[in-house]
Amino acid sequence: MLGVERPANCSGRHEWRLELEAKAGSGDSRQAPYLFVCYAHDQRDLVVQEIDWLRDQGFEVWFDEAIEAGQRWSEDLAVAIEGCAVLLFFMSPRSLTSRYCLDEIHFALECGRPIVPVELEPSELTPGLRLSLGGTHRIFMHRMSSADFRAKLASGLKSAIEGRKPPGRAPAMAGPPSPVASIFSDQWRPAAYGIFAALVAFIAMMAIGP
Repeated sequence: MLGVERPANCSGRHEWRLELEAKAGSGDSRQAPYLFVCYAHDQRDLVVQEIDWLRDQGFEVWFDEAIEAGQRWSEDLAVAIEGCAVLLFFMSPRSLTSRYCLDEIHFALECGRPIVPVELEPSELTPGLRLSLGGTHRIFMHRMSSADFRAKLASGLKSAIEGRKPPGRAPAMAGPPSPVASIFSDQWRPAAYGIFAALVAFIAMMAIGP
């Protein structure tokens, strides 16, 4: 699992980063894909509850549990985002105005990572995020029961990891061929062309007259 222990000192942080780089950039197909979690720290307790549940369901999850309050490890976060399969964005008015959250979202978009937005509270996207995420289906946690929300979250994350698109409208069933279409089928097309040519010639002769 890509969750990491809190480093006790700078040396510990260095070792943690080397391990993260090895996992995120190794290209080893046997390494399970993981989620990068983006959230505002004032929602940390609520978000951690969902992270714990996701891990219990077998998801690999990375979030900044190893970063002390007030610290930002830009390089480490960039490595983690670049190596993730999906960015899980817990949306709230605070996260939508957080420079750190917006940096993470924009970098994920630059890296081509799919984003699964979860709305913790009623939130209004900024103009930039409306442009970037306007077509992305949001999961409205605050409108759903816990069981329904978690079922939808797990399904949405699995679909994003597997690269599936939401099912579109099924193509209309073709109806039975019309009589006209039957006439011009491959079997009757030469005969039809001959009849048409003869009819044109007859009309021309009648028009010219004796």
